[in-house]
Amino acid sequence: MNGESVRRRKFFLNAVKIFVILAFCFAALPAVQAMASGNGQLKIKDPSLKENEPLSYVLMERAANDPIHSGALLEQAIRVSPDFPPAYFSLAAMDLRDFPNGLLSGLYYGVEGFKAYGRNWWWAMNLSGLLTFALVWSFFISLAVTAALRLSKEFPLLRHDISEDRRHFFLFLVPAIGAFFGPIFFLASVFLLLGLYFQKRDRVLVYLVMIFFAFVPYLSGWAESVYHVATPGMRAVVAVNEGTDNSLALDALGGRRDFDGLFSYGLAAGRAGELSDAIAAYSAAIDVRKDPRAYINLGNCYYLLGEPDKAGQLYQTSVGIRPGAAAYFNLARISRDQLDYEKGDELYKQAVSIDPARVSRFMSMAGGNENSPGGKVMDESLGMRDFYSLFENIHRGVEASSVGLYPPLLAPAAVLLAVFFLFYVKKGGVKAFRCSRCGKILCERCEKELYWGRMCSDCYRSLVKIEVLDPKKRVARLLKIHGGQLKRSALIRALGFAPPGIAYIYGGNILQGMLMLWGFLFFLMAALLNPLFTVGLAALDHAWLNYAAAAGIGLLYILSFAGIRRRQGREWL
Repeated sequence: MNGESVRRRKFFLNAVKIFVILAFCFAALPAVQAMASGNGQLKIKDPSLKENEPLSYVLMERAANDPIHSGALLEQAIRVSPDFPPAYFSLAAMDLRDFPNGLLSGLYYGVEGFKAYGRNWWWAMNLSGLLTFALVWSFFISLAVTAALRLSKEFPLLRHDISEDRRHFFLFLVPAIGAFFGPIFFLASVFLLLGLYFQKRDRVLVYLVMIFFAFVPYLSGWAESVYHVATPGMRAVVAVNEGTDNSLALDALGGRRDFDGLFSYGLAAGRAGELSDAIAAYSAAIDVRKDPRAYINLGNCYYLLGEPDKAGQLYQTSVGIRPGAAAYFNLARISRDQLDYEKGDELYKQAVSIDPARVSRFMSMAGGNENSPGGKVMDESLGMRDFYSLFENIHRGVEASSVGLYPPLLAPAAVLLAVFFLFYVKKGGVKAFRCSRCGKILCERCEKELYWGRMCSDCYRSLVKIEVLDPKKRVARLLKIHGGQLKRSALIRALGFAPPGIAYIYGGNILQGMLMLWGFLFFLMAALLNPLFTVGLAALDHAWLNYAAAAGIGLLYILSFAGIRRRQGREWL
């Protein structure tokens, strides 16, 4: 093969390689566009946004698959999205694994992660909904378990009182009325009847139950609303104002005529360079509400169009309504553009005096395009208070359907039941009780003489008045009491391995037992529901909550075992 043929062959091979590379690039173009649009993959930072959560997701995934560079990748995730809680907690967990060297840095990132919740509405709302849901339903379950455990103990006492005095039969009207409000309130009514026979310290639990049920419509409605809040409009408003996305607002808010929708659409249009659309939206928003933030952003549009005088008038109007750092900062920018540096410095100092942190952060972001958060003028945006106001509109619609047919009557019904309970206990309506030694049911009507220590006559003669009882009968009685106590003690020790609080409730320390059981179920439900409460979080959950729940459950088990052992040593059980 001569040299000419070799050169031709090499040229042909190189041409084929170039063709293959170009074909691959064109084939991959849709995937690249999808990544750039933020569909779960890496995308280029839009300079008009202050947050880049899609990139943070990708960086966190890379950190999980690259232990060597995980620290640097997580730190980069925090830089591109400083209000993104999972990145902080992932870095905190990584540092805490390097104990004790990483203890301080791990605690620092953990604290910063909790601070990020205060700046990220979706994550804060999601966490509040998750914890509220776990709080409410763990209370219902703990109440049902407590009632089931005490039913065999207290119901015979009620039956004994009714057999002695038929007038007590009307007590069964209480759960009948409670059933009118639904099964949950029926459970509370049954618990109230059982509570009539609780010890004095445990009756506090009945009032706690009534107070809790008075607030059930608000608590359960709040938790349920989290699932209904992730509408396109709500997501668009939050995304554009928190600086995580503009395109969603442009698509979803075009037809909105309320202030929040118009303001958010104007913010997205301005960042996209559509200043005429932004001016129209802000002007319409001002017609709805004379909000100083709308005047500032409208002034920014005219500033970017090269009309500083009109922009300055709008900033002054904003200051007249409510002085703000953004208005003074932008007025300072106009003065400096007009070479009036002395006035510009004075206005800048006023901006710093109102909100130094915001001015500092804005200046650190300087260098972006003119309509970006780091550009020439400072934009205003809606905040947490505005988001909660929008959420309240959704919450009110959900609240009425979350607890039954008559939620407005639940609070007064709970108050009436609490008053009835207090009156009935004070008047001594119930008389029956159990012997503290053998468990026999007694009352003032069937027992001619009530003895010290709430004991029946047989136990009293066996333990106190030993001279009036035949020795054989006394020994047999003592053996029977001791055998019953041994069985009860063994059962309670076995119940110690059940969820914390079960043994306490069965043993008679109902208040402490139910509070422990409530805490255990709260931690358990929070951990189990954590992967399900991911609305608006791109399938991420609150990973730190699983560790907190495990620690809480472990602590409750330790306290439960220690309490059972100590109290059995003192003959409490």
